[in-house]
Amino acid sequence: MRVWVDWEIKNNFFMCNKHQLITKNIAKEFLPKRPDVAHKYDFGHILVIGGSKQYIGAPILAAEAALVVGSGLVSLAVPESIYNIVASKVRPEIILLSVPATLNGSISSKAVEVVLEYIEKRKVNTICLGCGLSREEDTGIFVNSLLKILLSSHTKLAGKINILVDADGFNLLEVEGKVINPLKNSKIRIVLTPHTGEYKNLFKIDDVEWQKKLYNFDFCDEVKEFAKINNIVLVLKSAITTISDGEVIFKTNTPNSALAKGGSGDVLAGIISGLIYQVEKYNKTLLNYSSVIKSAVLGVYIHQQTAELIRPQKTEFCFTPKDIIETIHLVLKELK
Repeated sequence: MRVWVDWEIKNNFFMCNKHQLITKNIAKEFLPKRPDVAHKYDFGHILVIGGSKQYIGAPILAAEAALVVGSGLVSLAVPESIYNIVASKVRPEIILLSVPATLNGSISSKAVEVVLEYIEKRKVNTICLGCGLSREEDTGIFVNSLLKILLSSHTKLAGKINILVDADGFNLLEVEGKVINPLKNSKIRIVLTPHTGEYKNLFKIDDVEWQKKLYNFDFCDEVKEFAKINNIVLVLKSAITTISDGEVIFKTNTPNSALAKGGSGDVLAGIISGLIYQVEKYNKTLLNYSSVIKSAVLGVYIHQQTAELIRPQKTEFCFTPKDIIETIHLVLKELK
């Protein structure tokens, strides 16, 4: 797999002439300008929803990343089956919520009402859904039901909640062709952050077909079209990450194997989730992009730049997802 990725990069299959490179100057433009006279609710309340018996660490990484990137409040909803162990490992600043679990220890469809009540009562304005969820059938019902309710125009929360879907949250989405069913008729633009393997699996694209796509037509068109069809911001993670809202395309161009470790994607999901409300409220750049794509681009830059800064000291072998979280402050300091 690594050989194939290297080959893709050397042959520029992920590159095109329709994108903008994500640079430090762009990241600076998209950075929120936080006021000093403020309180915690001014910087957003993020609810991370994830975890299962197999994947205890994933939602913790996402929640801690959201906190470190500046969220005013971060809550973490996990299945009751792992609540005690998560409570013993998570940072004390993070608020914990126990939700109903399946017999196998994943989040149950019964958790929908619990989560909706929490979102409304605790003034949550962004959810990060999917890190470590597992792919259990009943968990899939939870994911799709929750999204349909949050995105429905007939609920009290309609249009009020920013949403990011990552990892197994993405894997569990109901699709018809390239259309994601729970996102139909959505008035808000949500963020999806799959890696290329998850994207291929959801749409049943085998390796041969994927290689043909890379050979025969512009890869950027695939990403842009999918984002446009579903009214989303797609962050398609790979050695070269591609971001599109269906109108514009941004790309990284500095692959770094230090980030090729389980948990890195969970950290990225937390970073972007933690930025969305802040960018929406406090970024006043004249560049005419939505706050959602600005948050995605800024988050991807911060995530990648942590590895660029620390790799010389830690090497690509020893750099871990926790190092990303612990280095975010250095990247933000460079951008201010």
